[in-house]
Amino acid sequence: MAAKQRVGGPVVKTLYSFYKIFGYGSVYFSLYFVVLYYFLFASNVRESLKQYYKNIGEEFSNKKYFKHLFNYALATSDRFISKANPEIYNFINQNRNELLSELKNGSILLSNHFGGWATASNYFRDDNIKINIVMNEAMIKNASEFEQVINKKNDKNVNIIDLSKGDIATSISIGNALLNNESVALMGDRAINKKHLHKISFFEKDAHFNKNPFLIAYKTKKPIIALFVVLKEKKTYEMIFERIDINTNKKENEAVEEAMQRYVKLLEKTLKEHPLQWFNFYDFWEDK
Repeated sequence: MAAKQRVGGPVVKTLYSFYKIFGYGSVYFSLYFVVLYYFLFASNVRESLKQYYKNIGEEFSNKKYFKHLFNYALATSDRFISKANPEIYNFINQNRNELLSELKNGSILLSNHFGGWATASNYFRDDNIKINIVMNEAMIKNASEFEQVINKKNDKNVNIIDLSKGDIATSISIGNALLNNESVALMGDRAINKKHLHKISFFEKDAHFNKNPFLIAYKTKKPIIALFVVLKEKKTYEMIFERIDINTNKKENEAVEEAMQRYVKLLEKTLKEHPLQWFNFYDFWEDK
């Protein structure tokens, strides 16, 4: 459960076998044993979450730590189970039509390592919404491991843009997608390329965020849709979103800074309401 850990094929295969034979409840039950192991031995995760709770002004406790780890394990399990059986999941959204309208016209879908972010693409599977997910080669390899294990339902609404193909190829793919009024999904809380790191005050301490989605929005004049996928209970997530418009009448640096500050304020608000769903298990405020 380190910051960049991936769930390997053998683990996925075991949990998915439990799911297919014994049902969702067996996976849910087995997670307690998985989480207990990390609770006892993942000292680096414990220290990073202690720092996180201190910075957001919340008390850290063993009970809270266990629940935090369990939320992560559950959201990770839902990530691959939802690929095979998306119909068993319930997504709550009071403004569904508004969100779909934004995405059908092409936008930057800004996500974060929070809650059920990896399950969110299933929400759009029946609405003819094309989502282009920008990720690196390691994540694509990990996704392929999932698909080798499970009987994945048709993911025709999802396309992967591979960052490892280089800046020019990636930029062309993103530009073409937006020109076709498709949406492009990027992470706001991590940047693969260090040149896209930008320092912003986050809970009154400097932290680095990914400015690339905001640069793309400025250049293409597309809106940003900040999306937070809140784990509510077993197999149930709430979709919370807000539109962020880039002021293209201002200079690029000023407009990007302004939009990033707004995004970070939204993230702070969401974390104060759901502190146990932050899944960056490293010192996020560390100088990079």
